[in-house]
Amino acid sequence: MPVWLTLPLGPTNCYLLKLEKGFLLVDCGRARDKDRLEKALGRLGLSLSDLTCLFLTHHHSDHCGLLSVLTAENPALTVIMSEKCAKFLKAGRHFIPAAENYASPAMKILMKTYARLGGGMDSSFTPYTPRPNDLLVKNDDRTILPRLGLEAKIICTPGHTEDSISLVAGDTAFVGDAARNILYLAGMPHYPIVLYSKEECRQSWNKLLSAGVRSILPAHGGPFASARLRPALQAKD
Repeated sequence: MPVWLTLPLGPTNCYLLKLEKGFLLVDCGRARDKDRLEKALGRLGLSLSDLTCLFLTHHHSDHCGLLSVLTAENPALTVIMSEKCAKFLKAGRHFIPAAENYASPAMKILMKTYARLGGGMDSSFTPYTPRPNDLLVKNDDRTILPRLGLEAKIICTPGHTEDSISLVAGDTAFVGDAARNILYLAGMPHYPIVLYSKEECRQSWNKLLSAGVRSILPAHGGPFASARLRPALQAKD
C-alpha cells in the first residue's frame, strides 16, 4: 500500500494512511456516505474495524458527518481534532463567524445557484461529545501522530474555519478545506470556497510552506504543488 490513498466520498476527498497498528482516516464525509466508505475500504480488503484513528480537519458536515456512526460501530476509534472543533461538534451545527463570506462574488453566485438546484451542504450534523480516548489539539503538535506510528505533525491552519488543522507527513499536507483545487473560473484560486479571514488563510499557507510542504492534498479537487499558493501570497489586494 502506498503512503496514502484517496477515498472519494461524494464531493469530499478523504485519505487513508497506514499507522503502526491499523489505519488513520483523514475526514469521514457526509452522514449519507457510509456505504461509499465501506465499499472503498472493502476494495482494499479493509473494514471500519481496521480504522484506529480519525483525523478531523474541521467540523463541517461534509467532513464530520459520519463521526457518530463510526464511533458507535468502532468504539475503540480515536478521534483527533482541535479543541475548537470539539466545541463546535457538541453544538451539532456549523459555527458561522460574523465575517464569513464566499471567496469571490462569482463564487457566491455559483454556490447559491447550486443550492437552489438541490446541491449545497447541510449545516447540521449529529452532535458529538469527545470521549476519553479522543485526542484534542490546542496548538501545532509534533508528538501525537508519531506516538501512533505515523511520522507526521499537526499544523493549525485557520482561515476557512477557526478550528481547521492539517496533517503534514513529509512534504505532503492533508489540508481539508484550508485550500481548494476546484472552481477556478469563480476566481480566487486555491482560497476556500467560504472563509472568514483571507489574512489568516494566507498565514496558514505560509506555515505550510515554511514546514517544507511541497504537495497539497485538499478535500475538494486533486493534489497540487504548494508553489501554486505563492501568487496569492504575493498579490496585493
